[in-house]
Amino acid sequence: MKYLVAICMLVGLVSSEYVIKNKEDMLSYREACVKELKIPNELVEQYQKWVYPNDAQTQCYLKCVFTKFGLFDNQSGYNVENIHTQLSRGHANHDDVLHGQIEACLDKNEQGSNACEWAYRGADCLLKNHLKLVQQSLAPKS
Repeated sequence: MKYLVAICMLVGLVSSEYVIKNKEDMLSYREACVKELKIPNELVEQYQKWVYPNDAQTQCYLKCVFTKFGLFDNQSGYNVENIHTQLSRGHANHDDVLHGQIEACLDKNEQGSNACEWAYRGADCLLKNHLKLVQQSLAPKS
């Protein structure tokens, strides 16, 4: 019985580990969020160029995408470790400078904003400061 409990705990730990996403995942999440939220083509064209205006539809779109990535949750907000793991393609040292920079972009929603606004604030900061890393993290491994 002890072994069964130990195995179940180990499986739980392994299954909760963040899985790196790729460009195909991103495209799938984008498509799903566009459909779910009925995002107009004009906005989709901007998103494809990594331009995200600060409006209600875009805020909710970014929340949707980051949630599907496993990087944002409506109650706890952004998961710094998962974002760092994604950006470093699985080679994150959570004590390094990048981790601190990511953490600096993300708040605990002290403002009491809705989840879409909260997600937008973090996404906007991450994309402004780390767009190249975001894009590289989605590229195929060489």
